[in-house]
Amino acid sequence: MALLKRDEGLVVGDNEPYSVDDESDYTIPVHGERRGLHHVAIEIRQDLIADPKGQRPWSALLARLLPQAYQRLASQQAQ
Repeated sequence: MALLKRDEGLVVGDNEPYSVDDESDYTIPVHGERRGLHHVAIEIRQDLIADPKGQRPWSALLARLLPQAYQRLASQQAQ
């Protein structure tokens, strides 16, 4: 979240308007929480990724930020 918020021009919200629970979601509870795995859900407006012109910058952004986020998480857990 912090890494995304540093990126100028992005509007970042935390569980807006959604929440995750066993009744309304499957992937995070089953594949993440129940298995004890690190997990994240990212929602991107569909109009921003409707074509390759929009998909390329988003994929580049996530390819850059997700490894950084994982490193931060891993280093915090090691402490």
